[in-house]
Amino acid sequence: MTQTMHILLNSTNAALIIFTAAAGLAAAFTKSPFVRFGAGLAVIAATLCIFAGPRSLFMWTVSAVERPSFPGFVLLCVLSISTTTGRRVATSAEYRFATLAFALAGLALYPSATGFINADPYVLGYSGYVLPAALAVVIAYALWRGYFISAFALNVGIAAFLLGAGPSRNLWDYIMDPVASIIGCGTWIVLAIGFLTGLTKRAKILSPTQPSAGIGETPISH
Repeated sequence: MTQTMHILLNSTNAALIIFTAAAGLAAAFTKSPFVRFGAGLAVIAATLCIFAGPRSLFMWTVSAVERPSFPGFVLLCVLSISTTTGRRVATSAEYRFATLAFALAGLALYPSATGFINADPYVLGYSGYVLPAALAVVIAYALWRGYFISAFALNVGIAAFLLGAGPSRNLWDYIMDPVASIIGCGTWIVLAIGFLTGLTKRAKILSPTQPSAGIGETPISH
């Protein structure tokens, strides 16, 4: 039973990623949530049936992304639902808050893991009060702003760490994961591009345009 549960938990990231990607692709051709939902399930089934070597494409994806943190799982669920229904999730203040938190945490954590930074924030997840204190501040801010889903997801991740619900003994692995960090960074890159594009359009609209006289033409005087 425990082994089956671990297999299911390890597969959730892969299943949600494949489903969301397929539903997003279907969204380019249809506005029907039912068709998008069916497309997501169909692609998951296809990856289970198509093999590359000894494993299916689905299992290759599982090995690449591994188990999500609970907050990362909630983020992927929200993204998959929004992709299926066509709702612009970036309009939600809580979604922007959550993705910004994942993006900043990922930028602080993963460059050091790959050797780009000498400091290693990952060790803070084993012991000490720095990471728990930072989480307390984030949760308090989320509750103050009314971001109850974010606060709930972080609290569940912390509880899972305290109960030893996963194989890792590092708190970081229960509150964030690389997929969530990529989604966070990608979301804010898109938001930044949209903001800059909007500024450029407004600047063009507000800038005065003076018609100039052509070569050999005399400006009309009144």
